[in-house]
Amino acid sequence: MRLRHLPLFDVPVFVEIRPKRYRCPDCSGNPTTTQPCEWYEPRSPNTKAYEHWALRMLINATVSDAAHKLSVSEETIEGILDRWIARTVDWGAWARLGVIGIDEIALKRGHRDVVVVVTPPLAGGGVDILAVLGDRQKETVAAFLRSMPAALRCTIERACTDMYEGFVRAIEEEVPWAEVVIDRFHVARAYRDCADTVRKKELQRLKSALPPAEYAEIKGAMWPFRKRPAALEPQEWELRERLFTLSPTLEEAYNLREDLTELFERD
Repeated sequence: MRLRHLPLFDVPVFVEIRPKRYRCPDCSGNPTTTQPCEWYEPRSPNTKAYEHWALRMLINATVSDAAHKLSVSEETIEGILDRWIARTVDWGAWARLGVIGIDEIALKRGHRDVVVVVTPPLAGGGVDILAVLGDRQKETVAAFLRSMPAALRCTIERACTDMYEGFVRAIEEEVPWAEVVIDRFHVARAYRDCADTVRKKELQRLKSALPPAEYAEIKGAMWPFRKRPAALEPQEWELRERLFTLSPTLEEAYNLREDLTELFERD
């Protein structure tokens, strides 16, 4: 057998092996078996290490791009995808879900081209990928939830998602007994954006109301305002206090933001 392995200094490397074969003298027809090895798949012309490396070449690239980089055919890359990327969910691998996460990932920066990733948590920490859906439409998410075996769908107790209404409505329609939990990142971003909006409006007001020399004394106050108290340097602390003296509204927005953050930090 000749298997393609990881290149060495951009030079293709191949491994040639002669697997051991065994014949059963006691079975009808004396069938043979071939010694299996952990580092390659029986029907693959490549080692597992090579195929994992080829899959990483597909990140932010097309099949054609990856084939060109590796100097292989597109059919070779598609074969690797077929071996490692499941087209359907193996529901038998899951006895219970408990919690699922539904989140979107942008395929291209600055574009609305997104996929939706459905994840259950792993016992030792982190998450596993249950499915990748082609778009963020409510109907797509709802159809996936309906495709789950009824016994497994009934084990969903909580669904963690962002604030997109389509995800929330799909969950409420297909697993109405599950508690919808908006994940911390999106909630924190929302209230921090609100505090920043107050900051911009107040600084515009102060710029119009204060003499230029006095306004210059709070120049650069955006960064101390965005930091948590424990992260402030002494000079940043003084600048922030000077800003709050001129705008009690900003001090209130800052304190409310930090109070909310402290709630998230509690066990």
